[in-house]
Amino acid sequence: MNFPCLRSSAFLFASLLGTTFSLFPPAIIIPEASAAQADTSDATLERVVLVSRHGIRSPTKPLDKLEKKTRHTWTPWPVPPGEMTAHGQFDLGLMGQFLKSYYHIASRDSSARCLPAQPAFIWADSASSRTQHSGDILAAALSDGCQTQARSMPAITHDPLFNALAAQKTALDTNDVEKVLDPEPTSDTQLPPPVQSGIATLQALFAPNACTTGTSPCFSKHAPLSWKKGTPHAENGMALGSTVSEALLLEYAQGLPSSIPTANADAVQTLNSVLPVHNYQSARMRRTPAIAIPRGGKLAQAILTLLNEQPFPLPDGSVLPAQARVVMFAGHDTTLDMLTTLFGLDWTFTDQPDPTAPDTTLAFETWKHPDGRKEIRFAVFHQSLAQLREGLKLDNVAGQGAPMPLTSTLCNQPKNEICWLENLSQNVPQH
Repeated sequence: MNFPCLRSSAFLFASLLGTTFSLFPPAIIIPEASAAQADTSDATLERVVLVSRHGIRSPTKPLDKLEKKTRHTWTPWPVPPGEMTAHGQFDLGLMGQFLKSYYHIASRDSSARCLPAQPAFIWADSASSRTQHSGDILAAALSDGCQTQARSMPAITHDPLFNALAAQKTALDTNDVEKVLDPEPTSDTQLPPPVQSGIATLQALFAPNACTTGTSPCFSKHAPLSWKKGTPHAENGMALGSTVSEALLLEYAQGLPSSIPTANADAVQTLNSVLPVHNYQSARMRRTPAIAIPRGGKLAQAILTLLNEQPFPLPDGSVLPAQARVVMFAGHDTTLDMLTTLFGLDWTFTDQPDPTAPDTTLAFETWKHPDGRKEIRFAVFHQSLAQLREGLKLDNVAGQGAPMPLTSTLCNQPKNEICWLENLSQNVPQH
């Protein structure tokens, strides 16, 4: 499937939909049940807060740097480093349209005119063009094309909602971080078996003898922790293995020829083998509480405020519209990672080895019971490897796009049957 360059979210939306959709009431209606919990209670859905990752992008670092570290030639990309591709834009539009359909978000009247008050509100991270563009695509998809731009801070501005550290609204305790991250485990017996296997696969693919000859890349070599602008970094060893395994996944999702010819025989099997390295390193560097809580605390509090249906002041000084029943934050995989820690969530997929792959969207739902108490339900939406690679539409069927219900470890309810807002609010860490 070829994806020509799509320059605007409106054009992208037209290419996905072709025509406008029939009228729905300007409210949230769930087709059969909540994304996160199917039951016959009298609770009604009041608000949905969504947090998404941007679409498929090229590696964030120039390929010549990756080639220098891996001593391997990588397949060229059609876009500069870190930019979303036309293929990625198309796939993200499919996710946005499925979310609109799933929650029955409406934004047109019977004359197909744009309503003055949009039921969905999209706020995008301003730190990169890929997140701002993702916000525009999602705005168009969720509004039937009535909105062509998401709201955000000025371009190349660090938004404290997505990264309070980069926005210099807080700082890490270096001692707490280093106690967890340095030294990293180097013995095979200290690593989970899937990670051990993933490192072995990467080594066999790129440099079978590097670790024994003292050359590079050696993916099991200890990578010393360094600090840049107040945040921890690691570049070699397992950190490089994480970068490489994600690059292979992005290549596959984009539909590019694999940079590793020997991996073409069974690309999916190779990805399933090596992605645990990326997932393990991401968990260490992003989900560690000493990092995730300071970095994501402001977004977590914003989500709690919105779930409680209270006015929320945005970073630009404006107030999020009260009539917005669906609120979308367009961010990064790092955004999803830090929220898993703050809200006691976790998930894996059987058809997608990266739990925070492009377009993955986390949902928080507020359900109001007849007695006024508010229940919070969680779910995650994703696209399989095949859906990302082939640009396949999602459907509300298991294995084709139906969301995965999640439970939070913070709710402390028997069998996690009900997560009351007051319990969740008390247990989400603050910084």
